[in-house]
Amino acid sequence: MVQVLPMRGLCYGPGYTEASVFAPPYDVISSEQQRRLLARSPYNVVRLILGPTPGDGPWYGAAAATLARWVAEGVLVRGAAPALYGYRQRFALADGRTRLRSGFIGRIRLVEWGNGVYRHEHTRTGPLLDRLRLTRATRANLSPVFGLYRDVHRELSLWLQPPAQPELAFQDDEGVEQAFWRIAEPAAIAALEEGMAGREIVIADGHHRYETALAYRAERRALEGDPSALQPYDFVLMYLTAVEDPGLVILPSHRVIASPPAVNGAALLQALAADFEIASWDGKEPLTTAVGQAAGGQTSGAGERTVALGVCLGPAGTWVLRLRDLERARRAAEGYLAADLAELDGCVLQNLILGPHLHISPEALANTERVSYTIHQDEAFQRVQTGQAQAAFILNPTTVEQVWRAATQGVTMPQKSTYFYPKLLTGLILNPLDGE
Repeated sequence: MVQVLPMRGLCYGPGYTEASVFAPPYDVISSEQQRRLLARSPYNVVRLILGPTPGDGPWYGAAAATLARWVAEGVLVRGAAPALYGYRQRFALADGRTRLRSGFIGRIRLVEWGNGVYRHEHTRTGPLLDRLRLTRATRANLSPVFGLYRDVHRELSLWLQPPAQPELAFQDDEGVEQAFWRIAEPAAIAALEEGMAGREIVIADGHHRYETALAYRAERRALEGDPSALQPYDFVLMYLTAVEDPGLVILPSHRVIASPPAVNGAALLQALAADFEIASWDGKEPLTTAVGQAAGGQTSGAGERTVALGVCLGPAGTWVLRLRDLERARRAAEGYLAADLAELDGCVLQNLILGPHLHISPEALANTERVSYTIHQDEAFQRVQTGQAQAAFILNPTTVEQVWRAATQGVTMPQKSTYFYPKLLTGLILNPLDGE
């Protein structure tokens, strides 16, 4: 059973609630963006969540000292009474359409995977150790996990309407309008607590943060003799939004293949012709659009839905690859993946292209620097055209339903199958893991 509780979280205090103190999640911040955030404000939360270099031992203690100093100086202030927190983001997509995503933040009682909370991605040892060392030092959840729940009848959304003047309301660097407010009314808290009690949660983003919280709980319980009463570290900071929310968006995560070894574009296309219809991209519309149309059967006049991918091979051209037969994808994943999930773009790319033709295994995909990811088609193209990469594969986005089915069936998707947009801001609220 899912248990949601209000919290006495740490928020920026009066005089410090400027847009300049917030940051994206640590794992999407580039080195250049980190430098900008550090220069923007002496109180930017990036000082707490991201070190100068991965695994820099002294930094974890420095982050903890900074957190303690900010609390002592009133930069961060703990709430006087437990509350849940509403969070709304209004944003525009590349096509100009505006979306609105609403959710709330609270403490979620930790359970092992599959016991009401489900994952759709594997975690990696390096990031897990990094986050665990930070949690040990700071004794706090600094960034929320992003969770999904089902709310077919929109029962919980009734309680997620912001007040006329939210505590925080501003536009970030990407043009996303952010609104954040306390939900302190007993009736609202009770409705959200009770409403979540019979539901399941699928992690959208923050698998490493959730698994870190599990590991930290185990450590603290072992050190403290496994106390019978629930402790603050038995919970994790989580943002929750409904699967049915019209603002829940997944963007495609394109794959960029670096060298070595070199990719022979002509030879690769010849090999792929056994499984794919191959059409040259004419550049009249974005490749993402052409790929989407091909997946709907519009490339060759066939009316069947299938899987389509784009590939940029530099001098060898840019192409649309349309899978000839979905059964081929199912056979390639037979024995470890349900048929409908075998048809995911990322699975087809892995099972029919990256593995057999480029010799990139799923394990290598998770641990190699040879494959990188971007949500921007232009960035993927530029890296190939400037010689920084050998090839770029353009994918259609995974759907929310595919994520939900995979997670609840105990199936993990290929690395970076999803990019939920926009990302949650870090710094809106922190969850101390000591005291109440």
